[in-house]
Amino acid sequence: DIGGQYVTSIITRQSAEELRLKKGMPAYALIKATEVMIGTASVKKKS
Repeated sequence: DIGGQYVTSIITRQSAEELRLKKGMPAYALIKATEVMIGTASVKKKS
């Protein structure tokens, strides 16, 4: 639970098919990483 917030992720079409995901279907994610970067829409990319 992240306080009613949403997490958006991009996965391949093949992965979505294997997981039998459909648009709008609730899902969960397990994040396994030593570093996770989180930002907002106001963060600009360096060129």
